[in-house]
Amino acid sequence: HRMTFLSRFSTALTLCIAGVCQAATLNVRPGDDLAAVVKQAQAGDVIEVARGQYRANLLIDKPLTLRGLDRPTISGGNQGDTIRVTAPDVVIEGLIVRDSGDNLKDQNAGIYLYPGAHRAIVRNNDLTYNLFGLWIEKANDVLIEHNTITGKREYSSPQRGNGVQLYNTKGAKILNNNISFVRDALYVDVSHNAIFKGNKLHHSRYGTHYMNSYYNLWEDNDTFYNRGGLALMEVRNQEVRGNRAWGNSDHGIMLRSVQDSVIENNVVADNARGFFIYDVEYAT
Repeated sequence: HRMTFLSRFSTALTLCIAGVCQAATLNVRPGDDLAAVVKQAQAGDVIEVARGQYRANLLIDKPLTLRGLDRPTISGGNQGDTIRVTAPDVVIEGLIVRDSGDNLKDQNAGIYLYPGAHRAIVRNNDLTYNLFGLWIEKANDVLIEHNTITGKREYSSPQRGNGVQLYNTKGAKILNNNISFVRDALYVDVSHNAIFKGNKLHHSRYGTHYMNSYYNLWEDNDTFYNRGGLALMEVRNQEVRGNRAWGNSDHGIMLRSVQDSVIENNVVADNARGFFIYDVEYAT
């Protein structure tokens, strides 16, 4: 495996020695050391991972693409973050990412986008049996789309992490994800100018839990079979339209301390309470 591993870098190394350093496509197969390939890759490289099982806790500290071919599985072995990203312009797609640690204090996640991981793209992945599916902190203009995210479903709700946690971000796009069996499917705090569209959020505490976030669009989402559907708290300049909140055991849509917002054309049906409205002003 050592000779095979080294041969895959020969072209890239030759180009770098010549002073060109062009991006390369690196192939990983079962039995290869995936973490070593990621560590040795150059900025801009594409790492294609063949179907198989890989035990790794990855650190991606340079711009690159990590692409699964035919749904390979990366397991974090129930410790730490399965994939940790600290660089901007990273793409993660086509993987099964599972088995993070379960330390709430350390915020263990399937994929943790650290401060500065701007413009990350996470798409077409299964994030399963992680404490937090995705933790996104101080990373702007991220795109999270077409992922299926499930938590450690046998844990009680307070012991679980959230499906997607956004903290102190700008410009996020959270599109067409299916999130369930977590604490809150989407937890949004101090995150602005975001778009949440086409998501299915179910079997959790809150479908979404917004706090202290401004200028966000919430459109065409389904929140169902949660305790609460959509919870907007301490927010302003929200557009909430064309969503469906149904079958939640408490409220369909909660508006608490909301200003300068529009909530229109939503279907709110078969919840214990349709709307919970408190301290709302300058809203339609």
